[in-house]
Amino acid sequence: MVLFRMISLVLVLLAALYLYFLLKRCSMLWFRGAFTWRRKLVLAVLALVICVPVRNLFGFWAMVVLHVVGIAAVVDLVRLAVLKVQLRENRIWHVIYCSGLIPVAGTLLILAYGYWNMHHVIKTEYTVTTDKKIRAEGYEAALLTDLHYGTTMGGEALAEVCGRIAESRPDVVILGGDIVDEHTTLEQVQEAFQILSGIDSTYGTFYVYGNHDKGRYSADCDFTERQLEEIITGSGIRILADETCELNPELSITGRRDRSDASMDGIGRAPSGALITAQEDEVYHILADHQPRSFQENDEAGYDLMVSGHTHAGQIWPVGLITTLFDKGTVNYGYEKKGDMDIIVSSGVAGWGYPVRTGKHCEFVIVHVTASSL
Repeated sequence: MVLFRMISLVLVLLAALYLYFLLKRCSMLWFRGAFTWRRKLVLAVLALVICVPVRNLFGFWAMVVLHVVGIAAVVDLVRLAVLKVQLRENRIWHVIYCSGLIPVAGTLLILAYGYWNMHHVIKTEYTVTTDKKIRAEGYEAALLTDLHYGTTMGGEALAEVCGRIAESRPDVVILGGDIVDEHTTLEQVQEAFQILSGIDSTYGTFYVYGNHDKGRYSADCDFTERQLEEIITGSGIRILADETCELNPELSITGRRDRSDASMDGIGRAPSGALITAQEDEVYHILADHQPRSFQENDEAGYDLMVSGHTHAGQIWPVGLITTLFDKGTVNYGYEKKGDMDIIVSSGVAGWGYPVRTGKHCEFVIVHVTASSL
């Protein structure tokens, strides 16, 4: 927490400093007269006032300011490179540059795209094969994760997504966590799970908690953990928290407790291998864990397929790129294979914090599990 606050403070100061020079440049273009200390003071205070809210890195205003500053920095770098080649600057370009219109217009365009992208949910399909003896037609699993209900999606939009999932006629539906969060109202929780429970499937709908579901990041969450559990189970959805359900003699699903919940509770999670209740050579094992971690442990335990969410594929570019480059203990998005285990990480059907996504897309996932032809 202390480190996070220090990072936030540094970002505020850097953003304010850069914004001061941006405002100074605009001021010299738009306002005549000497650049007095009073004008400097006004611009410094204005830059600081604009940037102070940036300390809340998960706020919408922080995203706006950081995009403006980031685009302005790129423009400055391009200008410096051009000046090294041309040595002189075109007057029209100089006016546009000094006006500050490029970073503002660029930010507006990016946010407009991000808003559209957040509200455009696609269907992503994967096919995985297994040497285990499963039925000839295989199985279909639907994965819906990171809805954060109420942030961007209401009842009508969620019902439309659920209808599209039902069209795939899944054998099992997996809700991969963060379906609601600390900003979701009790009424919205009830509405979300009532709609989700309407997805028809062969073996039912299974739910694993995410790190936001129980509202632990807010002191004034509108619902209690007990109310959440009662709403989920009352809707006919089964919660799996370090539990395994054998769907039939050749297919099982295991759901993990969320690792953040386990840390907050001070009670460790059970070893994943201890949760398999049938012989691994006979049954195809699906593992649902909100946070994509512990791949080696899960592979060695005998799981065939692991499905997760949590990462949002970064949600705001370039977060996903940074995660991919520097956090080798996770998978930011998509399909990977670790040992004998297939891993699928969804970007989520919506997002958290703000109604904008500039990294990847929103999706629900259909996984086709097929028997190997060998």
